[in-house]
Amino acid sequence: MAWDFETEPEFEAKLEWMRQFVRDEIIPLETLADVWREPGGWQKFAAITAPLKEEVKKRGLWAAHLPPDMGGLGFGQVKLGLMHEILGQCGYAPSIFGNNAPDSGNAELLAVGGTPEQREKWMQPLLDGRLRSCFSMTEPKAGADPTLLSTTAVRDGDEWVINGHKWFSSNASVSDFLIVMARTGDDDTSSYKAYSMIVVPTRTPGVNIVRDVPTMGEPDHKTGEPGGHAEIIYDNVRVPFENVVGGAEGIGQGFALAQKRLGPGRIHHAMRWLGQSKRAFDMLCERALTRYTHGSILADKQMIQDWVAESYAEMQAARLLTLQAAWKMDQLHAAGKHYSDARVEIGRAHV
Repeated sequence: MAWDFETEPEFEAKLEWMRQFVRDEIIPLETLADVWREPGGWQKFAAITAPLKEEVKKRGLWAAHLPPDMGGLGFGQVKLGLMHEILGQCGYAPSIFGNNAPDSGNAELLAVGGTPEQREKWMQPLLDGRLRSCFSMTEPKAGADPTLLSTTAVRDGDEWVINGHKWFSSNASVSDFLIVMARTGDDDTSSYKAYSMIVVPTRTPGVNIVRDVPTMGEPDHKTGEPGGHAEIIYDNVRVPFENVVGGAEGIGQGFALAQKRLGPGRIHHAMRWLGQSKRAFDMLCERALTRYTHGSILADKQMIQDWVAESYAEMQAARLLTLQAAWKMDQLHAAGKHYSDARVEIGRAHV
């Protein structure tokens, strides 16, 4: 039985370079957060980060989430998870490595489900960083049940006519195109075969971005700033028939495509949050070693020691659950099986 918790030296060297690069070059960019709010802030920040992106590309670590024949590295989920754990320490890091959400997930979606023409028109510009994208699925009335999605796409000749109400469509207000989950089947069609994904350019007439919905994390977020989650009204939006992801064969395949996108995405997200927790944990330990009160530093106090120990144990448990799910996905992929066979492990790690 093969069972190994080590990373091969060649890949560990890549991870070590990433740790130093994120620490020394990317995290300091957080001091420039106000640049976003200035006129032309997006262009200014793009100019600042362009040399960093070039360095990542020189190292061969750009867009590592895709297979080699599509410009990626084909690392598999365990290696990608270890990379995302490092990138998750700073909100700017994923975009500098060409795998920021939701663009990375949408690129994966088009890679596994798109037609050659769709990959050329939409996926490749995403990989090159020339376009931004949005995955527009969540609706106010559907809640956590995607079978209740009510947005419709009705075929009218060579076009789809889309009508519906979406919200929490991440990145929509700064995107160039949206991938919209819409009902294309009739009332007699099984819900799991009734939905399709359709590429909609954001500036198409009838795409009304109402606002970016404020959140607890960003209560002062302004519509049009990066990182927003938009409310959108689709009002008789017309796009070409061939914009359905996968072409004619993609009609009714929305749920199947969503699972191909969301399985790896959950691993990436979990590992990014573990990177955030590791950074917070380091700050906790630093504070405990430097804060003196009531006769000693915090690190000498039993309750603080207990909090540190519990935090460390919980992080490690979550990390191992996530990496075990990633390992199972890699084993299934190697055997030519679908990631859905690892749904229990994926769901457990995401919780």
